[in-house]
Amino acid sequence: MDTKERVEWLLKNYHGIKRSLDRLNFEIERFTGLSYDKVIDMLNFTTPEGERVTSNRVSDKSGRIALGYREHTEKLNNDVMGWAWQYHTQKSELDVLEYCITLLEPKLSEVITDMFINKMTWTQLCDKYHVSVAMIGKYRKKGITEICGMYDARMAVY
Repeated sequence: MDTKERVEWLLKNYHGIKRSLDRLNFEIERFTGLSYDKVIDMLNFTTPEGERVTSNRVSDKSGRIALGYREHTEKLNNDVMGWAWQYHTQKSELDVLEYCITLLEPKLSEVITDMFINKMTWTQLCDKYHVSVAMIGKYRKKGITEICGMYDARMAVY
């Protein structure tokens, strides 16, 4: 995806990305974490007592349950790491986009903010800024072009 497509995608999906960030933040904050060693110790504390039938196969249900739980715990911990990475990636993308919008000339910044962040219709924008639909289209195109230039300059540094 080239820069222009990426910027347009970010602008069009701004609110969806914000919702995703809220969901990820909720999941990360409510996750308490589990130490699989602690879980194994808790589940593996009993040993069979008394007479029992012996066989060639060792039967230790607690141990097998504990090992299964260990795998489950590792998966949960890995999921949270994935959530944290996804949250960080999306958050930094939106932060850069919002910053680039603030760097636009004031009127252009207002139009882009109203169009994509405040979700105003083109008719509402025309009424608010007392311009034609064609002029709103020019503002949109110019705003996206300037934001793309900022993204390209940013990528040149990295």
